Amino acid sequence: MTTGSLVAFAFFAALAVPLGGQHLSYAQDAPGKPNATASPYFATVTAENVYVRSGPSVQSSYPFGKVDRGEIVRVMEENFGWARVQTAGQAFADMTGYVAADERVQLAADAGSITANAGTELRAPNIGAESTMESSWKQIGRIDAGATLAVVNRIDGERGSVWCVRLPEVGEGWINSNFLRRSTATEALAFDAAVATEAVASLAAEVLVDGASNGGEVFFPAEPGAVATEIEVVEVKPTKSPAVIAAELRRATFADLEASWLKMKGQPVAEAELGAIYARYVFLAAEPAIETTLKARTMARIEQIEVQQDVQDKILELQATRARLLGECEQINGVAVAIEARSEYTSVGVLNASLVYDGTTLPLLFRLQDPSCGQTVAYVTPGDGFQLSTMLGTLIGIKGEKCYDDALKLDIITPKSIDFLTPRTGD
Repeated sequence: MTTGSLVAFAFFAALAVPLGGQHLSYAQDAPGKPNATASPYFATVTAENVYVRSGPSVQSSYPFGKVDRGEIVRVMEENFGWARVQTAGQAFADMTGYVAADERVQLAADAGSITANAGTELRAPNIGAESTMESSWKQIGRIDAGATLAVVNRIDGERGSVWCVRLPEVGEGWINSNFLRRSTATEALAFDAAVATEAVASLAAEVLVDGASNGGEVFFPAEPGAVATEIEVVEVKPTKSPAVIAAELRRATFADLEASWLKMKGQPVAEAELGAIYARYVFLAAEPAIETTLKARTMARIEQIEVQQDVQDKILELQATRARLLGECEQINGVAVAIEARSEYTSVGVLNASLVYDGTTLPLLFRLQDPSCGQTVAYVTPGDGFQLSTMLGTLIGIKGEKCYDDALKLDIITPKSIDFLTPRTGD
């Protein structure tokens, strides 16, 4: 096959075959808000300076780029108000990622690119923390052996170095679905054409280099509509399957749970948030497709927590008995106040911080504990106008909306008003 034939075929192949091996859809009717879906589609950004985040959460993820009104993105799935997008197209042209500068990658002689010698991580720079290495730890893609990435610069830190590279299409980010709408047919075709042009330009450059090095003839068709006389099958690398994505999410969930478990081990058993973390482990173990090894590790942790829950129950029983027998005035009075006030409030208790829901990998919540035994009554979400951190350790009465969060498996209160309750003195 001549070099010109290969370039010509590449042009038509790039236009005919959706990149990533996925069939992508777009709306033929008036644009509207995307519905929850697992099928890829094109979406148009509806606001300026919309963050692209490293995960589907404001609390446990950070932004690594911004997209603007009118830009087109490829949505791979949408769930719980967040859209997982592929880092492809003009919207991501100016964004970068980090790849560890170690033996897994090799710098080209012209220092303009790196090639992966082995599989390595693509990490998202944390633009909210000046993109420092220490703050940029979230993985947003996997670079396979043999892949080549354009280098922007090298960043050296105290704990190592990274290559700052142009984002490849294998990366993924998350955008709030409120700032997206399904693209029209015209918009989707414009996205395809732009990506195809980039692919052809890249392939043509490679062909030119190969043709020159081999002394071959370089030929481009004279007319845009010229038809290639030879056909060569271009292999399109598929994106991750839903099963692979689900497995990665399960492993990430287990890792987050283990991190919370390690932090909670420093608490006294009587005060530990065993119930909250136990429910999340049980939910993970119940997934039908969970891997055998991961399920075994999860079940082992569940059994360990169950043992500690038994110990916690016995300690709480002893503490309650001690409070009654010893007549600890302040505690007893606090319980009395709480009992009297319960009819007036949604919930009453002593407000404390949560080690599990600390805003790092899980949402920021506060614990409301029974003043008699320290057991968690409910969790409180920070509300507008309330500085909950200044109320820690105090007995409070909360009026607000109480509901069961199915995702977190917890009773959560959104406060509308909070009153300080002090122990009442004897008459």
